[in-house]
Amino acid sequence: MALAGLALLIVSVRQAGWDNILTSIRGVGPWLLVVVLLGLARMAMRARAWSLCSRVEEGRGLPFRSALAATLAGDALGNLTPLGLLASEPAKIMMARRHVSTVGSVSSVAVENGFYTASVLAMLLGGVWLLLQRVNVPIGLQRVGEAIVLIAVVVAVVVFWMFRTRPAVLSKIGHAMAARRLRTLPPDQLAALEARVYDVVRWPLSRLLHVASWEAMFHVAAVAEVWLILRTMPGGASTTLTDAFLLETTGRFITVAFKFIPYRLGIDEVGSGSVSQLLGLGASTGVALALVRRVRILILNVAGLLLLARSTRAVAPES
Repeated sequence: MALAGLALLIVSVRQAGWDNILTSIRGVGPWLLVVVLLGLARMAMRARAWSLCSRVEEGRGLPFRSALAATLAGDALGNLTPLGLLASEPAKIMMARRHVSTVGSVSSVAVENGFYTASVLAMLLGGVWLLLQRVNVPIGLQRVGEAIVLIAVVVAVVVFWMFRTRPAVLSKIGHAMAARRLRTLPPDQLAALEARVYDVVRWPLSRLLHVASWEAMFHVAAVAEVWLILRTMPGGASTTLTDAFLLETTGRFITVAFKFIPYRLGIDEVGSGSVSQLLGLGASTGVALALVRRVRILILNVAGLLLLARSTRAVAPES
């Protein structure tokens, strides 16, 4: 998959023109530091939302600094390996267990991911609507937009049904695994985990809005990052926030759909270049945007891997 992504990257760069891409990237220059800081701020916003979700009682839960370190480490593993969420979320849980219980760490990660998923679906729906209003979209992209709408409706219906009926899904899976002598959490912990997830609907409205606001700010910062990169490129003075929103929506969809490809190599460039071409910005602008953001991801992922190594060394003597 990585080799196929590399081939896509080479093709997209050749089609857009290396000289044009290099000129666009050079325009970013020292602004790359601001791009990296915006990326760090985005990770901090999700970490803050996770910290709020981990609170069982007011004032108790996962410390923000620990949540940020775990978020950076998890993101690095999720990008580096084809396991995606199967690597990033267990890493976050492992690092969080130094401060909260297993049930607390698993449930808080699940709840925060639920808020994040809802925010992503809302952003994708808004992006699909704007894109259809703005340009003559090819039939292929129209089908993708229809699929996004359908998935959003199905997810909403399933989530509503689950919170209304509170099915003991995890408990049943745990009993089935125990019957086959497979290792799992004790049934009482699985029941407690399910209860904490379902109890989200009983949170005070202020807490729900607080978590949701951090997830929304994550996307606002992402759009600001795209807008800044585009504005610093030659000919980017006319770039609008709508352009940035549509390109970020594309990037968010690619992140969700192709998480299993390490660093979404080549996929980011093809998707960003295609939408940039549709918006009249030129394919080279979109490819350059994806490459600059990839540099930001690599910088933050190096920091995440260092934090993961530090955490592993800290817990090694205890195991």
